[in-house]
Amino acid sequence: MKKTIAALVLGVSMFASPAVADTMENAYGNTIVITYPSGASARYHFNADQTFTLIAPDGAQVTGSYEIAGDQICLTPAGGERACTQYVAGKSVGDSWTQVATDGSQITVTLQAGR
Repeated sequence: MKKTIAALVLGVSMFASPAVADTMENAYGNTIVITYPSGASARYHFNADQTFTLIAPDGAQVTGSYEIAGDQICLTPAGGERACTQYVAGKSVGDSWTQVATDGSQITVTLQAGR
């Protein structure tokens, strides 16, 4: 469970840049893949009804809700605490970028076609 929560907290940082376009709209029906320095990856499925499913590196699944508030994205896992970070805009299927995770590590984020 600790690994699952860590994946959620680290994954929230996947949206760290100024808002311009709607990355979330491009994510619907697709997958946001977060790859950690260890090579492990987590997969996020975001839905238009403001829900998400996280598949953690250990295979555990976490569901919850998200909200875009200005230049922030906030994720609230079922039974967990809300965590917010800046929202990356202007990303489309096939885009990949690196950024700093909430723990200070460098992660790679990819918006991948399909689920």
